[in-house]
Amino acid sequence: MNELVGFNKLSNFEELNVDSSVLYKCDSNDLEHHASLFKGIKLESIQLSPGAYEGSVVFALVDRISIHVTQSAQAIEQCMKVDQDKFLFCICLCESCKDTVFGVQGAGTWVYVLPPGGQAVAPTPTQCPLLMMTVGCEALLNSENLVPDVGIWFRSLKRDGEFVRSQRLASRIQDDALMTLQSAKGILPANETAHIIHQALISSIAAGFSLEWLERGDYNVIHRTPALDRFLKARHLLAERDLYQGGDSNDALSKLGSKRSVEQAFSEHVKMGPRSYARIVRLHNARRKLREKRFFNESIGNIAAQEGFWDWSRFTAYYSKHFGELPSATRRKAMRTS
Repeated sequence: MNELVGFNKLSNFEELNVDSSVLYKCDSNDLEHHASLFKGIKLESIQLSPGAYEGSVVFALVDRISIHVTQSAQAIEQCMKVDQDKFLFCICLCESCKDTVFGVQGAGTWVYVLPPGGQAVAPTPTQCPLLMMTVGCEALLNSENLVPDVGIWFRSLKRDGEFVRSQRLASRIQDDALMTLQSAKGILPANETAHIIHQALISSIAAGFSLEWLERGDYNVIHRTPALDRFLKARHLLAERDLYQGGDSNDALSKLGSKRSVEQAFSEHVKMGPRSYARIVRLHNARRKLREKRFFNESIGNIAAQEGFWDWSRFTAYYSKHFGELPSATRRKAMRTS
């Protein structure tokens, strides 16, 4: 299988107006714009690796289902929150990926399921195509193809969801989703054909999960590693205590284990240490302010200082290296389009 299967099959789609068509393809150098395109999920994305952002999103809105295939030239961390009436299914389309994806290994062999209102932090390596699909909670749970035990399993999911290890199930959902994208071109979101596709896709997802359960009597779930738990707790602790602003994080993080174990957890999941990670978060906070209209009258130096960058030249150097442009260029583009 070609490791970029999702994008190779979808690369011939022209860009369409999302308001008038079910299908949309966007190639962009704007990470925040890409995050805004997702439906059924609230995304806040952080670019982890340096360089001007390059990425693509292909998505379809088919009745009450949204399907997204996304890929970027940079490593990305996505903070996801699912709508209260949706389930989210995520699959890595790059079977040969050796890095951890969403914090676990074995890309292409699992389906990540997040329940309604679920939240997750999902680090993704460079050039890693992902399938992310939201389906209506009521439609899935009421499907005739869903066996009662699986319905109970879906209803009992915790907020951070579960990784179900099954290459067969991942391949089934992937193939059905990509086929839906292929057939969705030119279909209006609310017409009868879209409704038929929606029902067929819901039935297939329910049948896939049910057949997997009936064979095993349970799911082979992937348990999170101690390193992943340590990274997530450290990340939360940094934000909770506002240590991204340059406070003394060593004492706080020491409660999660040795300094070496915390650094290894960050290195495994985001390819950097806690200090570098915190700096990138602060750079993104500054970038968001530079792009917001309410901060246009604020000097760039003041915005940098608000995020803990007291040396102007050092802030500019960090910013331009990470985003591929000067802070002033970010602001100019934002002011032109506001």
